[in-house]
Amino acid sequence: MNNLHSLRRGIIATAGAVFASLFVCLLASPEWLTGWGTVILVAMVPAQMVISLVWQSNYPKVLADLPQPLRGIAFTALNTLVGAAVAYIAWQTVGGALALPTPFLIMFLIFSVAVMLVLVVPLQCWPFAPAIRHPGLMGGTLLVAAYALAYGLFRWLFDFGFLAEAPFYRPELDPHGLFMAWTPLVFSIAMLVPVLGLILFDFWPLSALASKLPVLGKQPVFGLLSLVLVFVLAGNLWAGFVGQGMDKVLFMVRICVAVNFGYFILLVMFEGVPALKLPQPWRGLILNGAAVGLAFVMLHLYEFAALHRFDLPSGGPTYPLELWLASAMLAVTFPLMVVIGGYFQFWPSGKGMQEIDDLMQEAERA
Repeated sequence: MNNLHSLRRGIIATAGAVFASLFVCLLASPEWLTGWGTVILVAMVPAQMVISLVWQSNYPKVLADLPQPLRGIAFTALNTLVGAAVAYIAWQTVGGALALPTPFLIMFLIFSVAVMLVLVVPLQCWPFAPAIRHPGLMGGTLLVAAYALAYGLFRWLFDFGFLAEAPFYRPELDPHGLFMAWTPLVFSIAMLVPVLGLILFDFWPLSALASKLPVLGKQPVFGLLSLVLVFVLAGNLWAGFVGQGMDKVLFMVRICVAVNFGYFILLVMFEGVPALKLPQPWRGLILNGAAVGLAFVMLHLYEFAALHRFDLPSGGPTYPLELWLASAMLAVTFPLMVVIGGYFQFWPSGKGMQEIDDLMQEAERA
């Protein structure tokens, strides 16, 4: 695939995913989108990471060998089944089986996504990948471990006492952890900014150090060093915004969610922009700058759509606009991008654009 074709495909696929997602989000009520919609869709994301990142959408082989669009439909169905089971179990346990989704349930599911991404990217599925060779068993074990770890951290860190006067509050569902619940949730989302940013840097400078000292490139050493770097960078990001007086939730959505969304566009829709062949750190600097630019554009596009359709107010104590933006970008659009790029392999646009390129090349030769 030539560079021009890859670029055109990424642009068209991104535009399709964004406008399809916005269409759905603008049809649904904000209450449903930020409630049950977020619960259902976010519950599918960790399984989506296993299928698309760990299995590379090549397992189960019986699904991977199907022709498109059956392949995409089959992987989407598998993802939906696992996600639905996770959503139901989480609703019955963390959510207390209440009639409406509560912050207990929603925050836990969002937090589990951050935990899964850390296990998959910096730790490279350690210790499961070296110990379990069967991809299905390894992926299933990783998924269960991620939710178990997320639940343990949720019980340890999250406190919902600030919601004690709310009608949905149940003391038995409150973990009564160390921090006001927004703090660990927002910091976990802030950690994803350097995690994703380092992917575009090919984990430079750690990868450069590992080339000189190979022991640093082995797990769990590499993963632990990466986590230290991620904590430092996320801490600086926190200090630069929240430490200077910015509201935590506004920081989470308008900085972290937006920038992460820009990263996902480059990593999923443009597959990390392999055509940009520059040495690190120059490649990483350019791509991170592009991600920030995309974040700015997408945040304003989604905000314009939300305000034009619903006129949602911004800010606390309930943050209607910010929660809508976060749900629309990362609960709806990001999973759709993975479905388009990973499951359907950009079908049919990829095939169509390749045919156009072939015709153009034939015309030039003629």
